[in-house]
Amino acid sequence: MRDLLAAVLAVSADLELPEVLTRIVTSGMSLVGARYGALGVVDPQKDHLVEFITAGITPQERALIGDLPRGHGILGLLIRDPHPRRLRDIATHPHSFGFPPNHPEMHSFLGTPIRIRDEVFGNLYLTEKQGAEEFTEEDEAILVALSAAAGVAIDNARMYDAGRRRRAFAEALAQVTTMLLEGEDEDVAAGVITAQVGRLGGCTHVVLALLDEAEQLVVRDVYHRDRASTAVDTGSPGDRPVLEGAHWQGVGTLRSPVRVLPPDAAAEAEQAMRADVIRLVSGFDIGSIAVLPLTSGHGALGVLVLAWAAHSEIDPTGILPELTDYAGQVGLALLAGRSQRDRSQMALLDDRDRIARDMHDHVIQRLFATGLSLQSAARVAQHPMVQARLDEAVDELDVAIREIRHAIFELHQSRPAHDAEQDLTSLGHSFTRGLGFAPAVIVDGPVDQLDPALRSDIVAVVREGLTNVVRHAQAHRADVRVSMAQGRVTIEIVDDGVGLGDRRQRSGLANLAERAIAAGGTFDTRTGQAGGTVLSWCVPLDRA
Repeated sequence: MRDLLAAVLAVSADLELPEVLTRIVTSGMSLVGARYGALGVVDPQKDHLVEFITAGITPQERALIGDLPRGHGILGLLIRDPHPRRLRDIATHPHSFGFPPNHPEMHSFLGTPIRIRDEVFGNLYLTEKQGAEEFTEEDEAILVALSAAAGVAIDNARMYDAGRRRRAFAEALAQVTTMLLEGEDEDVAAGVITAQVGRLGGCTHVVLALLDEAEQLVVRDVYHRDRASTAVDTGSPGDRPVLEGAHWQGVGTLRSPVRVLPPDAAAEAEQAMRADVIRLVSGFDIGSIAVLPLTSGHGALGVLVLAWAAHSEIDPTGILPELTDYAGQVGLALLAGRSQRDRSQMALLDDRDRIARDMHDHVIQRLFATGLSLQSAARVAQHPMVQARLDEAVDELDVAIREIRHAIFELHQSRPAHDAEQDLTSLGHSFTRGLGFAPAVIVDGPVDQLDPALRSDIVAVVREGLTNVVRHAQAHRADVRVSMAQGRVTIEIVDDGVGLGDRRQRSGLANLAERAIAAGGTFDTRTGQAGGTVLSWCVPLDRA
């Protein structure tokens, strides 16, 4: 009884679930004198083992055995009929399934289920009674008592683990919400969201797709657990992958997640979803998939698609409710961020309208009156020089009035004139996660005064150039310079990566060359003086 009490205290001394499970096995072996011990965790459907903790064998011996048991033979008997079992020789039992090659020899057996309230969590298996041919009734009673205490310890550990996960989800959600409410770009936030879900859910891949104006599910970010770069592998928003087809229609409006099981258990629509995800993650061998809708009170916003490895030990069922709650809260955060941007934009437009009215009603009218007065004075002036000066002043006032009217027109545009430079800076910042560092973006010249078509080309060139650095350069530094001089606008993107390599498959560079030629400019890539790559795109300011 003293030993049993010590064992109960030992299994209750830690709140980390893996440590608790290991202590249960070793304590049971010590109590009844078993040479080998194991604890099998049963899946939620209670038909096979999803985790198997062993003691008494070395890691090398375990590796030689191969795949861990799934619940056949005597192990499966305890799953199907969860009651204590005590056997003199495993091999003589009618349910014996035999041992795989390289498995240690085992004869005597003692097993009992571990219950948490009315739920069977798993089974405790002990074999090879030391100093005797079989386990005794007293051993069985001791092990049953230990399993009861183990159930309490496991329950405490699970509640502690669940509380810690909830805190982690809350902290992650607070980070995303703060980013969106502070006006961070949605593409940057998308990368943070997928990384958080991948880390908290133990996923190998996470895909975030948001509905656009055409109600298409456009992929905004793809997370890959084994890659440093997790950005979407596309050149521009128009080139981003789209989740399309009848199997995706209406998914974003669902109120509960779609659980897609491994291929042999999936329906036709789920098979199609799986095929789309496999294409996005470059054919990676995936098992379970979950599709979580991002919704708000105003409708659908998009979906989060989660994928786990085919042979992952993680059971998504246990964490899926928390991931679903997180997805719902992310949907609200996205909506709040968009609403905040809309309110800021409306406030900005109101201010600009007020400024435009004041300039028109006060400044222009006063300048116009002054011009009329000067014209009248010029007609009665006697000296030619005075007349010339007055006419010159009137002309200058006319120019000033035209410039003010142009400024008023710019104020009434949907986007402020200074947004082009901000767009380039934000664009460079959005590649921070993909590159692993923040690229330097230098704008030299009044880029904001260029015509909208040329500004759009500049943004597209910078995006494609940085995308190629992410894909191919393996760089530790990248600099972007947009400059205007001698009637030309020049873009240079310099990195310190591995160099040009094979460019035959880089269709994005061909697009940049076509843009430059169409505008009467030039485009080239070359090796830098200290290695790496220099991308240069140059077009005339006057493209007429």
